[in-house]
Amino acid sequence: MANWILTQQIVLSISLILLLVSEKLALKQLGTRRFYHLWWLLPLALLVNNLPHNFVQFTDPNIYQYLVKFEQGTQSFASLINWQFIWLSGVVVVILGAVYSQWKISSFTQSEFDRSQLALSMPDGLRVVEISQCHSPLLLGLLRPTLVLPTGFQQQFSPLQQQLILQHELVHYHRADNLFNALAVIFVAVFWFNPLVWLAYPAFRRSQELACDHTVLVNKNKNEKIAYSKALLLCLAHPNQTFSLYSQYGAKHAMLNRIEAIKHNPPSKTRSTLLTLILSVSLLSGITLANQQTPTVNTNKVNEASPVLRIEPKYPIAAAQQNIEGSVLLQFDINQDGSTANIKVIKAEPEHTFDKVAITALEQWRYKPQIIGGQPQLQANLLVQLDFRMDEHSSQIKPLIEGIKVLN
Repeated sequence: MANWILTQQIVLSISLILLLVSEKLALKQLGTRRFYHLWWLLPLALLVNNLPHNFVQFTDPNIYQYLVKFEQGTQSFASLINWQFIWLSGVVVVILGAVYSQWKISSFTQSEFDRSQLALSMPDGLRVVEISQCHSPLLLGLLRPTLVLPTGFQQQFSPLQQQLILQHELVHYHRADNLFNALAVIFVAVFWFNPLVWLAYPAFRRSQELACDHTVLVNKNKNEKIAYSKALLLCLAHPNQTFSLYSQYGAKHAMLNRIEAIKHNPPSKTRSTLLTLILSVSLLSGITLANQQTPTVNTNKVNEASPVLRIEPKYPIAAAQQNIEGSVLLQFDINQDGSTANIKVIKAEPEHTFDKVAITALEQWRYKPQIIGGQPQLQANLLVQLDFRMDEHSSQIKPLIEGIKVLN
């Protein structure tokens, strides 16, 4: 899984840079709602990047053999690092942080809000509570959506401001934005090591709030827009001290962007739709062409499969105690980034003795990618034989399959 994550970084980074760099201009030219829709480019770009495309069938008739002795020296530091574990640890930390933030808010003293006193009628499936520790509205929960209002909500805001704020939260509720926010957090967790992801998450939340504001104010008059802007300023004066997963009311930069967007008229629907389509098609088409193109093979520009990092397998203690020696023939692929994949045992002598440690080691190997026409290629069906010997002077080592060629 971690290897697949690494292979997505180029496309992911390009998409994120495009969205982040164009945010300010796109908000003016496309409008807040259209720009919010552009965030769908991220999953679409990753989907297009993983469509089937051409790969190289490796045709080297040799079986690469490596000797594994029982008495190994101290292993290199790289062999002690389990990159899968590090990546998974980061995923768990990010998700636990998000879960903790919701638990923290849920642990605050809550009381049911008298729905009859609200300026708008609330859906039956939406629970409404008030919390003294929060100073701005929040919409929480996936399975049981809950609208959190600050204690003194009716005293803090005018009736018109209350109505507009509740309309804003209802837009979130009807669009299931809490679900998309949870998916965004999972996205951040999966790609936590990419700094662009941490810049993109608050930008995504900003665009979500701006799109929501636009939906609320699209048919409102000037006085209603002024009242809504003043309500945002009141929220800014008393920000929520909580994780930004749930509320953008207290984020100063985001709030100023929202007030600035309210002051400007949105662009024409036809122009914004056309520009959105052009940007989307351009990015996705570029990724598709990059993946699907079949470059002319120039043998002068093709390099052989060459390992740049080889982790020595650990000799099984049980086999060493019984003085057992053997060999394992493995078939595997090399990804464009040089990582190994699709590892399977072709033959082993004795069976099931050295298979597990051989696979574990090969999963951590890294190769110099094969370059054709200046582009790294996926290499399929390579063979490597790992020979386990108590010492290097043991019986002569021979390939497990004589004269074997790369499988199709």
